[in-house]
Amino acid sequence: MSSSPQSTTSVNTRDFYRKYEFILECPMYRCDVEGTKLDNERLTAQIGSKFLLIEMKKDTCIIRFILPSRKRKGKKLNFEDDDIEYYKYFRITKAQLDYKAIPSNTQRYAFTLGSVITPIKLRFGPFDFSKDFTIGSTFGVKYTKSDFAPLSFSGILGIGVTGVTLDSFSTNGKVRNRQETLAFTPSLGVMLEFGNAQVGIFTGIDMLSGSNPIFDSYIYRNKPWVSIGLGYSIFTGNGRK
Repeated sequence: MSSSPQSTTSVNTRDFYRKYEFILECPMYRCDVEGTKLDNERLTAQIGSKFLLIEMKKDTCIIRFILPSRKRKGKKLNFEDDDIEYYKYFRITKAQLDYKAIPSNTQRYAFTLGSVITPIKLRFGPFDFSKDFTIGSTFGVKYTKSDFAPLSFSGILGIGVTGVTLDSFSTNGKVRNRQETLAFTPSLGVMLEFGNAQVGIFTGIDMLSGSNPIFDSYIYRNKPWVSIGLGYSIFTGNGRK
């Protein structure tokens, strides 16, 4: 039984119909959906042009541009709008795809799950700062600002456990000797992520157990604190732009 040969060209992990974006100017030619060149005029796709990889034949890639709104159409390409609409497909080489394009981050919003640590807290009414250490889980929405810089912002809800220090000051003299107790800590924060580093500002409340005999004497009961948080993502799910 005979079968038609398949191309041995490897696309690595890049899937067809995946979105890409040029990071360097790229020469190309008009073609049809099968990759046949329609004319010999060389065109240039500018930096920031987004496209889909339609098909790969040996070392030739057939692409189709993702057109912006009509108001902005043609600004990333150096030919007329009518040409873009008439010639839907273009051909570049695999080397150009590998070295002049990257996967396009068109999915700006994503669900994120992670952990955060708040090592030092500022408390108010009266003002104080403490090293009441909190570690907990976080979840929220992540927004990626740029296709080129690995910079993103996240709005996060956190749930954690805190080791609260109780002393004479924080209990109006009811506790003579310093002691530690656990508290349930919900928090809200904004996280900035750059590469693998995550840092943010958080505010929350340390909620002591109602059965704790110091509960009514704790001067920061139901009072929010402010802290710098250090975190890391466990999971990020893609959303739509």
